[in-house]
Amino acid sequence: MQRTTVILLSSAAAAGLLAVGTIGYLVVDDPEQQVDSIRLTGVTSGSAPSANGADASGQNPPSTQSVDGLEQLVGELRADRDDDGDGDDADDWTVSGVEVDFGPEEWLLTDPELEDFDGNGTVEPLLDELRGLEGTEVTLGVRYEADDDRDDADVYTINGLAFRDTDDGPAPWQNTGGRTEADRDTVSANAAEAVGEGARTVEVERQDEDGWDGWDAEVLDAGGQEYEVILDAAGEVVDVRAED
Repeated sequence: MQRTTVILLSSAAAAGLLAVGTIGYLVVDDPEQQVDSIRLTGVTSGSAPSANGADASGQNPPSTQSVDGLEQLVGELRADRDDDGDGDDADDWTVSGVEVDFGPEEWLLTDPELEDFDGNGTVEPLLDELRGLEGTEVTLGVRYEADDDRDDADVYTINGLAFRDTDDGPAPWQNTGGRTEADRDTVSANAAEAVGEGARTVEVERQDEDGWDGWDAEVLDAGGQEYEVILDAAGEVVDVRAED
């Protein structure tokens, strides 16, 4: 479900002012919690809804407004599913038709634990948290990719909880150093062992998507079935899946 945000502006703002001063607002569970004001820097250009909630194209756009360098995206979280419904691509998620990026698939499969995003009282691996939110309305703080399509965005907050640093710090999946790195022979051996007795690794590639540091190995089992094995920088196996 999409939500349209209605912002009431003064006549001066309606005439073209975007900066409207400092507005303190934040919904919190604890009434004793002290929060700082958030500066509302403007309404997203070109996406303001008409009186009936539709934009110039006649479509209902996702709700957006600029808050602290982020834009708010509200809608139902959906996982892209393949034909058999398995949803093999762990990094394919959308909200209100916008592709939202929670990080590289290889990192998501390492089961990182960050916050209790689905609000069930337990901090679980991130994919489990996202699956707990699947099909529900979420509020994301996002930054859209640098193009004019506004159909994909990086996620920084999930339902008010921090997901990644908004001040250009490293993303949760980026290597900040200090980890032991495996050599190619170790990675090859670990990948073959993960598939099973008689398996052999036929190709190993270093992966660094969006700063994630790891390995991707192609392995054949004793019967010739091909597998993709994902390993982290230290050579630990993250995921094993049979190729079609």
